[in-house]
Amino acid sequence: MTKVRYWNSIFAALCLASTPLAKAKAPFGMAGCGLGSMIFGSQGPQLLASTTNQTLANQLFGMTSGTSNCVEPSKAVAENAQQTFIQENFSTLSKEIAQGDGNTLKAFSDTFGCSKETYPAFAQQLQGSYEEIFAAPGSLAALSVIVDELHSNAVAAKGCSYLL
Repeated sequence: MTKVRYWNSIFAALCLASTPLAKAKAPFGMAGCGLGSMIFGSQGPQLLASTTNQTLANQLFGMTSGTSNCVEPSKAVAENAQQTFIQENFSTLSKEIAQGDGNTLKAFSDTFGCSKETYPAFAQQLQGSYEEIFAAPGSLAALSVIVDELHSNAVAAKGCSYLL
Protein backbone atom coordinates (compact mmCIF):
# COMPACT_ATOMS: atom_id res chain seq x y z
CA MET A 1 0.00 0.00 0.00
CA THR A 2 2.81 2.45 0.78
CA LYS A 3 4.42 1.82 -2.62
CA VAL A 4 1.18 2.79 -4.32
CA ARG A 5 0.95 6.00 -2.28
CA TYR A 6 4.59 6.76 -3.02
CA TRP A 7 4.10 6.42 -6.79
CA ASN A 8 0.84 8.36 -6.66
CA SER A 9 2.67 11.18 -4.86
CA ILE A 10 5.45 11.14 -7.47
CA PHE A 11 2.89 11.19 -10.28
CA ALA A 12 0.99 14.10 -8.69
CA ALA A 13 4.21 16.08 -8.20
CA LEU A 14 5.19 15.55 -11.84
CA CYS A 15 1.76 16.67 -13.01
CA LEU A 16 1.93 19.83 -10.92
CA ALA A 17 5.49 20.57 -11.99
CA SER A 18 4.63 20.25 -15.66
CA THR A 19 1.66 22.66 -15.55
CA PRO A 20 3.68 25.85 -16.30
CA LEU A 21 5.39 24.08 -19.19
CA ALA A 22 2.07 23.20 -20.75
CA LYS A 23 0.99 26.85 -20.74
CA ALA A 24 4.24 28.06 -22.31
CA LYS A 25 4.44 25.71 -25.25
CA ALA A 26 5.38 26.44 -28.83
CA PRO A 27 2.82 26.44 -31.67
CA PHE A 28 4.03 23.03 -32.83
CA GLY A 29 4.03 19.54 -31.38
CA MET A 30 6.77 16.98 -30.78
CA ALA A 31 7.47 16.71 -34.52
CA GLY A 32 8.77 20.27 -34.48
CA CYS A 33 7.97 23.14 -36.75
CA GLY A 34 7.50 22.82 -40.49
CA LEU A 35 4.73 22.11 -42.96
CA GLY A 36 3.70 19.04 -40.93
CA SER A 37 2.97 21.21 -37.90
CA MET A 38 0.86 23.54 -40.01
CA ILE A 39 -1.16 20.68 -41.50
CA PHE A 40 -1.62 18.51 -38.41
CA GLY A 41 -1.23 21.09 -35.61
CA SER A 42 0.32 20.66 -32.18
CA GLN A 43 -2.31 18.17 -31.01
CA GLY A 44 -2.54 16.15 -34.24
CA PRO A 45 -0.75 12.94 -35.22
CA GLN A 46 2.90 13.82 -34.66
CA LEU A 47 4.20 10.81 -36.61
CA LEU A 48 2.47 12.10 -39.73
CA ALA A 49 3.65 15.64 -39.03
CA SER A 50 7.24 14.42 -38.68
CA THR A 51 6.99 12.33 -41.85
CA THR A 52 5.64 15.33 -43.75
CA ASN A 53 8.47 17.52 -42.45
CA GLN A 54 11.13 14.97 -43.42
CA THR A 55 9.65 13.99 -46.79
CA LEU A 56 9.34 17.55 -48.00
CA ALA A 57 12.57 18.69 -46.31
CA ASN A 58 10.96 21.97 -45.32
CA GLN A 59 11.93 22.12 -41.67
CA LEU A 60 15.40 23.57 -42.31
CA PHE A 61 13.94 26.25 -44.57
CA GLY A 62 11.31 27.09 -41.95
CA MET A 63 13.90 27.41 -39.20
CA THR A 64 16.19 29.67 -41.19
CA SER A 65 13.42 31.86 -42.61
CA GLY A 66 11.10 31.92 -39.59
CA THR A 67 8.15 30.50 -41.54
CA SER A 68 6.07 27.31 -41.16
CA ASN A 69 5.42 27.79 -37.42
CA CYS A 70 9.17 28.10 -36.80
CA VAL A 71 9.20 31.11 -34.48
CA GLU A 72 11.60 31.92 -31.71
CA PRO A 73 10.50 30.11 -28.53
CA SER A 74 10.47 33.37 -26.58
CA LYS A 75 8.03 34.88 -29.09
CA ALA A 76 5.83 31.79 -28.99
CA VAL A 77 5.80 31.94 -25.19
CA ALA A 78 4.99 35.67 -25.30
CA GLU A 79 2.12 35.12 -27.73
CA ASN A 80 0.75 32.34 -25.53
CA ALA A 81 1.10 34.58 -22.45
CA GLN A 82 -0.80 37.39 -24.20
CA GLN A 83 -3.61 35.04 -25.21
CA THR A 84 -3.89 33.48 -21.76
CA PHE A 85 -3.74 36.87 -20.03
CA ILE A 86 -6.48 38.48 -22.09
CA GLN A 87 -8.73 35.42 -21.76
CA GLU A 88 -8.39 35.33 -17.98
CA ASN A 89 -8.62 39.11 -17.41
CA PHE A 90 -10.95 40.21 -20.19
CA SER A 91 -13.54 42.14 -18.16
CA THR A 92 -10.96 43.86 -15.94
CA LEU A 93 -8.87 44.80 -18.98
CA SER A 94 -11.98 46.24 -20.63
CA LYS A 95 -12.56 48.56 -17.67
CA GLU A 96 -8.91 49.59 -17.34
CA ILE A 97 -8.47 50.21 -21.06
CA ALA A 98 -11.54 52.48 -20.92
CA GLN A 99 -9.95 54.32 -17.95
CA GLY A 100 -6.52 54.40 -19.61
CA ASP A 101 -4.65 52.95 -16.62
CA GLY A 102 -4.62 50.19 -14.02
CA ASN A 103 -2.54 47.38 -12.59
CA THR A 104 -4.02 44.76 -14.91
CA LEU A 105 -3.33 46.97 -17.94
CA LYS A 106 0.27 47.47 -16.75
CA ALA A 107 0.67 43.70 -16.35
CA PHE A 108 -0.81 43.21 -19.83
CA SER A 109 1.79 45.60 -21.27
CA ASP A 110 4.45 43.43 -19.65
CA THR A 111 3.31 40.46 -21.77
CA PHE A 112 4.20 42.60 -24.79
CA GLY A 113 7.62 43.40 -23.32
CA CYS A 114 6.83 47.12 -23.16
CA SER A 115 9.27 49.29 -21.26
CA LYS A 116 8.09 51.60 -18.48
CA GLU A 117 8.71 54.55 -20.76
CA THR A 118 6.47 53.00 -23.43
CA TYR A 119 3.55 52.25 -21.10
CA PRO A 120 1.85 55.69 -21.41
CA ALA A 121 1.77 55.38 -25.22
CA PHE A 122 0.56 51.76 -24.88
CA ALA A 123 -2.30 52.75 -22.56
CA GLN A 124 -3.23 55.86 -24.56
CA GLN A 125 -3.32 53.92 -27.85
CA LEU A 126 -5.59 51.24 -26.39
CA GLN A 127 -7.84 53.78 -24.66
CA GLY A 128 -8.26 55.70 -27.93
CA SER A 129 -9.09 52.45 -29.76
CA TYR A 130 -11.51 51.11 -27.14
CA GLU A 131 -14.52 50.95 -29.48
CA GLU A 132 -12.61 49.04 -32.18
CA ILE A 133 -11.03 46.63 -29.69
CA PHE A 134 -14.21 45.62 -27.93
CA ALA A 135 -16.38 45.58 -31.06
CA ALA A 136 -14.50 42.38 -31.93
CA PRO A 137 -16.30 39.21 -30.71
CA GLY A 138 -14.34 37.59 -27.89
CA SER A 139 -10.99 37.99 -26.21
CA LEU A 140 -8.77 36.57 -28.96
CA ALA A 141 -10.39 38.75 -31.60
CA ALA A 142 -9.86 41.73 -29.29
CA LEU A 143 -6.20 40.72 -28.92
CA SER A 144 -5.81 40.72 -32.69
CA VAL A 145 -7.19 44.28 -32.86
CA ILE A 146 -4.92 45.32 -29.96
CA VAL A 147 -1.85 44.02 -31.80
CA ASP A 148 -2.86 45.90 -34.96
CA GLU A 149 -3.47 49.10 -32.97
CA LEU A 150 -0.10 48.85 -31.22
CA HIS A 151 1.67 48.32 -34.55
CA SER A 152 0.13 51.57 -35.77
CA ASN A 153 1.67 53.48 -32.84
CA ALA A 154 5.35 54.24 -33.52
CA VAL A 155 6.29 54.47 -29.82
CA ALA A 156 4.56 51.21 -28.89
CA ALA A 157 5.87 49.38 -31.96
CA LYS A 158 9.43 50.36 -31.03
CA GLY A 159 9.18 50.02 -27.23
CA CYS A 160 7.32 46.68 -26.94
CA SER A 161 9.77 43.88 -27.70
CA TYR A 162 7.13 41.10 -27.87
CA LEU A 163 4.71 42.86 -30.18
CA LEU A 164 4.36 40.17 -32.83
